[in-house]
Amino acid sequence: MRIGFDARMITHPGIGRYIKSLLPEMIKMSPKDEFVLFGDVQALAKAFPKDGVSTVDWRAPVYSLTEQILPPYGDAGIDVLHVPHFNIPLGYKGKMVVTIHDLLYLLFPGSVPYPIARKYASFMIKRALKRSSRVISVSEHTKSDLLRIFGGEYSSKLEVVSEAGGKDFHHIDDKTRIADVRSRYRLDRNIILYVGSVKPHKNVGTLLKVFELLRSWDVPHQLVVCGRWDKKEDELKEMLRGRYVRYLGEVPSRDLAVLYSMASALVHLSLYEGFGLTVLEAMQCGTPVVCSNSSSLPEVVGDAAFMVPPRDVRKAADIIYNILLNKELAEGLIDKGIERSREFSWTKAARETLEVYHSIVCDRGL
Repeated sequence: MRIGFDARMITHPGIGRYIKSLLPEMIKMSPKDEFVLFGDVQALAKAFPKDGVSTVDWRAPVYSLTEQILPPYGDAGIDVLHVPHFNIPLGYKGKMVVTIHDLLYLLFPGSVPYPIARKYASFMIKRALKRSSRVISVSEHTKSDLLRIFGGEYSSKLEVVSEAGGKDFHHIDDKTRIADVRSRYRLDRNIILYVGSVKPHKNVGTLLKVFELLRSWDVPHQLVVCGRWDKKEDELKEMLRGRYVRYLGEVPSRDLAVLYSMASALVHLSLYEGFGLTVLEAMQCGTPVVCSNSSSLPEVVGDAAFMVPPRDVRKAADIIYNILLNKELAEGLIDKGIERSREFSWTKAARETLEVYHSIVCDRGL
């Protein structure tokens, strides 16, 4: 079977991680199949092995008219095309699998720069549902959102394939690495961590209010914020310049694993997540997690984290305060989190995704 994969978004912070985590596992697991990757051939050559893989240079910008004009998929002799986002090639006639990660653009209109972008997303997601052979959603919550917004007639096409934390994420106790990260990023010994983009739906403003309350209770910790900045949150910049708050921007996975391992807690009060990868990464690293009880987060963390209403400042602060003071409570969360994280793996995701391909092309599972 020749499997085409649109890998143009390999450098994207979210979908890029999906591509870089899923593809190597599928390539390793399915040596009899050939993978044809579309994207920047130099970037793809660095990221993926050569055996069983061929590349096609295709650099049309995502969401552009260019990507709809003469895309190379039809000439590549592929049996199935996997598009890891809703920006499908509208004119493609072959068998196609589409991954829908979330419906952020539809549920949070403020997340898009222009109203027409929301209309574009709605149109393209509906076309993806109609045109695809199968649609992979990364959580049951995203699946239910798709059915609620676009209709139950697509239920037979939908498959839930959960994401997972990367292999880089495990507890780091190497004192040299910890000292290096602490020095380079100028961090205090005790930190509370947030990992994720700084966008309105991530609710970082509420997190800052929670931290202000904790500081008024003489909590000695520093708040460390990691992730890509969104200009729509520029009003928060002043709050991120305090002595006890450090904004690090995007951090490499190697350093991020150390930050998770250093942190007394990861706090993630997001209003909406298609999956919630950072809470899973934190649990893999042995970090106690406090997260919101919204969207997909409850199905990811199970009973291995404390969940709170995302805008309840006092309740979040109370729970974090108890975790910081109660070593037994923190250790119980750590043990539960590590156990919970073992239920998710990219090997499992790869196997289930390959089964989707084979069910379309061969009318059977692996």
